[in-house]
Amino acid sequence: MKIAPILMMVLSLLLLAPCIAEDDKVEFEPIASFSAEAMIAQAPGIEEQLTYDSIFDWDPKVDEQYVTWTQYEGQGKVWFYDMKSGNRQMVANINSDQNNPDISGGIIVWDDSRHKNSDIYSYNIPMHKETPVYVDTTNKFKPAVSQDMVVFEDFGNDDIRDIGIVKVGTSARPVYINPNGKDKANPDIDGDWITYQQLDDNKNDWNIYIYNYKTDKTVQVTRDTHIQQNPRISGDFVVWEDNRNGKWDVFMYDIKKEMTTAVTFDDLDNVEPAVSGSKIVWTRYDQENNSDIYMVDLQIPKTYAVCVGPGNQIRPDICVDKIVWQDDRFGGWNIFIYTLEPVTPFTPYQFYGPVTFNYLPAPVGTEIIAKIDGVTKDSIVTTQQGYYGSSGSFGDQLTVKINQADIGRQISFWSDGIQGAPSITVTGDGSLMEQPLNFVYAQPLPDLLFYGSVTIDGQPAAKGTVLKAVIDGVVRGSLEITQSGQYGGQYDTDPALRVQITVNDIGKHITFMEGDYAAGQTFQITSGGRFRQDLTFTTIPPMSPYEFYGYVQIDGRSAPIGTMIQAKIDNTPVTTYVTRYAGSYGTPGQSPDDPRLIVPVTEADAGRTISFWIGNIKAGATQVITRGGERIIRKDLDFGSSPQPGIQADFSAAPRSGAAPLTVQFTDLSTGGPTMWYWDFGDGIIPADASCTSETDCHNIANPIHTYRNDGTYTVTLTASNQFGASDTRVKPGFITVGSGPQPVDSIRIYPGWNFISVPRKLAPGKDTAAIFSHIQVDGHSIFQFDAVTGQWITMTSSSQIKPLDAVWIYSRTTDTVPLTYNSEDRCSILAWCKLSWNRDEVP
Repeated sequence: MKIAPILMMVLSLLLLAPCIAEDDKVEFEPIASFSAEAMIAQAPGIEEQLTYDSIFDWDPKVDEQYVTWTQYEGQGKVWFYDMKSGNRQMVANINSDQNNPDISGGIIVWDDSRHKNSDIYSYNIPMHKETPVYVDTTNKFKPAVSQDMVVFEDFGNDDIRDIGIVKVGTSARPVYINPNGKDKANPDIDGDWITYQQLDDNKNDWNIYIYNYKTDKTVQVTRDTHIQQNPRISGDFVVWEDNRNGKWDVFMYDIKKEMTTAVTFDDLDNVEPAVSGSKIVWTRYDQENNSDIYMVDLQIPKTYAVCVGPGNQIRPDICVDKIVWQDDRFGGWNIFIYTLEPVTPFTPYQFYGPVTFNYLPAPVGTEIIAKIDGVTKDSIVTTQQGYYGSSGSFGDQLTVKINQADIGRQISFWSDGIQGAPSITVTGDGSLMEQPLNFVYAQPLPDLLFYGSVTIDGQPAAKGTVLKAVIDGVVRGSLEITQSGQYGGQYDTDPALRVQITVNDIGKHITFMEGDYAAGQTFQITSGGRFRQDLTFTTIPPMSPYEFYGYVQIDGRSAPIGTMIQAKIDNTPVTTYVTRYAGSYGTPGQSPDDPRLIVPVTEADAGRTISFWIGNIKAGATQVITRGGERIIRKDLDFGSSPQPGIQADFSAAPRSGAAPLTVQFTDLSTGGPTMWYWDFGDGIIPADASCTSETDCHNIANPIHTYRNDGTYTVTLTASNQFGASDTRVKPGFITVGSGPQPVDSIRIYPGWNFISVPRKLAPGKDTAAIFSHIQVDGHSIFQFDAVTGQWITMTSSSQIKPLDAVWIYSRTTDTVPLTYNSEDRCSILAWCKLSWNRDEVP
């Protein structure tokens, strides 16, 4: 085969305007550009001729194992070829015209005239079974198949084509896509998505559409007034012929990115595109009207010639590494197939060097395997004790070939099912390099078993939520929760989040994950056992954690081994660390011998302060959380014997409900000598750095005034700090209610300690559950309600209903009030309640 001197350069992708006026002249930068600057490379691979007869063979399609095509000699007949066995045969040897075959997963579909009009049939190659897909009195053409779902054109009884979809092997009638009286044609399907062209002006304005038959979602891909036709789809990519340039070009659409891109855009015709994964093939006509096959690989991206003469090559199709087309280089039309070789545009990594097992030389005959994301890339067997491979140019190495998709991934080394150290990050071109390896068969420890509460964005996690425990980026355990807001249990017979550990894991931290989000808490491994670990997740994007190391002293002396250091963010405990050496914690470097103290942070933590504690003694060193800057930080900790003055945040507000706009006076009730305040009023209106006076909203004074403009229920948060660096945060959920609905007309005063309360009348809908207590600081205590039927106290949840005169037993850390909204405008004259001393009082 010769390669024509057609030249190229690869240009960047261009986002196209969604609508282009008919008279506009728009230039596009294509992915595949044919210029005089560089020779188009031949796609690496092997070409084979599949048919040799004098009969016309055309319109081939290909899947992972089979090729199908139409053989024409007066009538079309559908054939297939098995690339594994070499078997080829005719599908249906009957007196009918069979055309337009397609194939997926060994199922061939085609249109068939055996009943005079054109119907859709299928043939399952592995099962040797022919099945009518849809047979009736209308004409149906151009089927396409994905697994067992088939789409086709149906002319109906009005000569307006619709697109039907039906499952192979069922007797169900087809479902028609968006029947709207507009002509539709050339459907294709892959997975849940169908693509087709639609004549939008009933003249010549063909546009490309996609439709998801599971979600019933339709997307108009093109809106250009020129012709777009013959779409094909694979995964997230749709390709088609596009005439907006005045010549035919190939365009593509990325479904996930919702982005349209020119694949070609020049003065020659580029038609008949097909796509598989990241590879697009098409037919290109030169100035003498000779046609050739080209391909672009979007992953690199790079343009290749697949077949450039002699003769004409047209109608290509592609599946993974197989390209087929029809070819007339020997006179008649025949089918050719091209098998692509894997493209490795980067220099491979070639490893050799010392290898030890438990720090002793590995024996001769040890097999070492290199993997990327669990996929084996190469293996080597040691031929001398304690060493693998060779540095010589004629020696053997552990060779790892890479491509663009491997950038950023890890090369790991394995032997006998054990992962060695270190792992190598793929950054680009590799090289011949000495890489010492060590494999440790670690002693197992008893499993870790976790249970506790779990919230996501402040709400109890839903039943079915999956929690994962991760050590060094590897999932080591998972659990699907069966009760809202709780996972596992404290008893041996209860389920738990189980994590298997070894002695090598001692000192490391467990990160708890829900989807892509990490909990605000971590756990440092010191031994096995069952532990309560309450977890809180936020969907605010996480920032990189802080990692601390340094000296640690108590009263000027080295802290002993086993000293527990607690890290807090604005007085909220985040993580703990147990020292492994006297007088220090953690070490610097990429692979520290002594793990560092890791403090996870989120965007919401920016501006807050990390402090370090041993019991109630606070170190003088702190760290203000920033969005950028260094994350591995030396922080020497000196703990005195006297605790720093603490602080406890609290506040009140009046009024707490009313119609918008509602102006509220907030009053600081914090103890511990606060000197700084940060208010979050819950409506996100006032910027954090807003200037303020006594007449305006502000964040940074003790007693601000704030106006709520919109209806809603608002959570209010106060963070108070004093001159000694101590801080505390108080959150009161649903504290302010703004709206025209029923407003609180009464309240119950709650005192520190246990309170015995009840309400005298029926509460308003939506205000009649235990959620009205959500702002009370219960310090981990449950709220109880007396069940008069069973004579038992039951634990309340936020959805538990409160009825008139029901007895409620609730604990509070501070004095507070609970607003009451009744179901009518009548007020009760007496509200009975008892504080811890059981002295009765009355509230009018």
